[in-house]
Amino acid sequence: MRMRLGIWIVAVWGGWGLPAPAQVEITWSLVHNRTVLMEPVKAVVHIANHSGQTMDLSPRGNARLSFDVEDRPTSTVAGTGQPLVRRPVIIPDGETRDVEVNLRDSYRIIQGQSYMLTPAVEFAGLRFLGRRLSLEVQPGLELLKREFGLATARNARTVFLRLIHRDRSDRLFCRIDDPAAGLCLGVYELGRIIRFFVPRFEQDRNGGFHVLHQSAPDRFVHSRFDYDGGPQGVTFYTAEVGSIRLVRTDAGEVQVSGATPFQEDPQQAGRLIAPALPPAHPYATTLGEPLVPGRPAPPRPRAPAVAAPRTPTAGEYRDAGSEPVSW
Repeated sequence: MRMRLGIWIVAVWGGWGLPAPAQVEITWSLVHNRTVLMEPVKAVVHIANHSGQTMDLSPRGNARLSFDVEDRPTSTVAGTGQPLVRRPVIIPDGETRDVEVNLRDSYRIIQGQSYMLTPAVEFAGLRFLGRRLSLEVQPGLELLKREFGLATARNARTVFLRLIHRDRSDRLFCRIDDPAAGLCLGVYELGRIIRFFVPRFEQDRNGGFHVLHQSAPDRFVHSRFDYDGGPQGVTFYTAEVGSIRLVRTDAGEVQVSGATPFQEDPQQAGRLIAPALPPAHPYATTLGEPLVPGRPAPPRPRAPAVAAPRTPTAGEYRDAGSEPVSW
């Protein structure tokens, strides 16, 4: 009798007194917890399914992933009506999936302020929550702003260069707006910037935009966009601050002068190396010794390799402004 009573007490404690293990577990992270205004807000959500059923997170599936986006303690941001998950995501029982999402597509994150974000999965009549994280959206320091037009286009464009500090360095962003339509055609991170060289803007004869900025003491970045805000490519250059220029030719083309482009490393695909430039004086740069006639020069050290840039995708978002600051 005493043994039966003990088993009955354990059953009550384990079955009703303690919460059952979660059927769906959510862990997640933001790609950046600090973004510039109108930049995509990207997150990776890790979902583990222990429900005994297959989960389908597709727009018409049996499960739904969403976020609670709070702009104030008791206020949530309205949605845009666009689904957060736009491709089929099937999670069989006992398996996990990583789901990449862009919150800017589905929620009106259009103010420079702090937000609190909580992911939620609705499945089998239950709502499972992940942890709550903060997002800081900054207008950014406005370094340059210019108006551009094109004879064959109806609306003019406003192009901004803005800066925020994240990942322990200053990061430069290019934003292209269509003010007449009230649209931001795209916001792109151009990478690290050091402020020894004032960035340059130019427009070519086809309406394309060109941005030149300095990312390291001997490294410059030439970024190109079309008139509708689509990215066209990036080229790295090595040069001195006083020699590099962004020039428009008589034919209307925009070129970088006074610099040498980086080259792809033949031994590491996708990596860039500095070109083998001749020394500016007859001294071995590695030892500081004069070159001796008849003796081969010591090998020139290779510049640090840098990752080839990933071309971002274009997107259209609503417009918002910020106050300019001097360089």
